[in-house]
Formats: sequence, structure tokens, C-alpha cells
Amino acid sequence: MRHWDGLQLDDFLVCHPRIRITEINDDKVELAGEYHLKAQLVGSQLIDKTFRLRFVCPREYPSKLPTVLDESNYFPRSQEYHTYTNGSFCLGSELKIKSLLHSDQSIAAFFENIVDPFLYAVSHRIEFGNYPFGELAHGEKGLIDDYEDIFGLQGKKAVVLALNALGKRKREANKLPCPCRCKKRLGRCEYRFILNGFRMIERRRWFREHLKQSFTLIERPAKKKRTLNSKTKGA
Repeated sequence: MRHWDGLQLDDFLVCHPRIRITEINDDKVELAGEYHLKAQLVGSQLIDKTFRLRFVCPREYPSKLPTVLDESNYFPRSQEYHTYTNGSFCLGSELKIKSLLHSDQSIAAFFENIVDPFLYAVSHRIEFGNYPFGELAHGEKGLIDDYEDIFGLQGKKAVVLALNALGKRKREANKLPCPCRCKKRLGRCEYRFILNGFRMIERRRWFREHLKQSFTLIERPAKKKRTLNSKTKGA
């Protein structure tokens, strides 16, 4: 399975001997077993715990992201704990995850950068009553908060402008208002270089579909109707 060798699967299994391959073929690799985490954020509590997890990685990774599931029923199945009813985790926005994996897409990097922070944060909530990193809302509100962070912008309008620009060719996008609110066109602002970095993470079509499916339209304020004053009426 040369494809899976590229994700350094063997190295990951050596580091985690209690995890084994349960299925591997041309379409996916599935791992299951005990995964130990020992971590502590400054100012927060130590989490030293072993989890029973199942990891399903599709061949299309990183274009299509893996699924990680709790097999010990440790995580409550509710939005409050970011765990779906089937035990799979809501690990964050797709764009945020792909951004974190851009330079290293190995299975070890996926666990270190995505799974470990999730296990630590939600375990901290279960054991000590709070999320050490803060908590993102679900749905559009959570996406806006997340994208404000990764784009370095503020407000839904700015986030939507950024996603809209990423869904267009550079030549078209550069004619749009810059999302950073500098009152220039994107092509005349240095922010275009920051935005162009995200073009390496996903294709234009993905940004167009994501914007359409995940965000509601921003309603423009209604224009005030012009009313005739008494002098005009008599004219």
C-alpha cells in the first residue's frame, strides 16, 4: 500500500503500539486502539488519560478529512462536547484543519495538531468544567469566529468578502473591495498576499460552494424612500 506509506503510517504505529490497523485497502485505512495523551496548558489542568479511538482515513486525504470516533463512551454525545451521536468528533472547521496540515499531512501531524488539542480541550471540560482554549459556537457563528482568526479579519462581512475573493480567479478577485477594510481594491493592498496563501489549500470551487452552503446572505440596508415635502407637492 504505497499510498499509505506516504502518510508515514508505520512510524505512527511504532509510536503508538496499542493502536492497530483494523482495515486497509485502496479506499481507506482504519485504525483502532488505545491512544494516550499527557498534556497541560499553562494556567490549566493536566490531562493524563488513555482514550479508545477509531480513526478512519479516506484515500482522498487531505482533500477529504479523516473521521475520529470515541469507542469508550467517555465523551457525551452532544454539541456541548462537540461529539456527534455516532461518537465521531467535531474537530473544527475544514479550512482551519487543512491550514494546520498544509506543511505536514502525515497521520502523526493530524493527531498532534488536530486530535490532541481536541482531546485535551473536551476532556478538560468534562473533568474540570471549562474549555481551556475558549469555545467556538456551532454553525455560521462558529465559522465566522474561526475565520476571523485564520484570516486576521473582523466581522462577517469581511469573512464573506475573503471567501468570495478566494472563489474567483486572481484577476477577478483583485478588483473586489479588500476584506481588510482599507478601502482599497484587493489588488492594491498587501492583504492579497495573505489571501493567496489559502489558494494553495483549496480550489476556487471549494470556496464558492462553502460560501453558498455555510453562510446566509448579508442583507443590504433598505434604501429610504424619498418623500415629497409640502413645497414640492404644490409645485
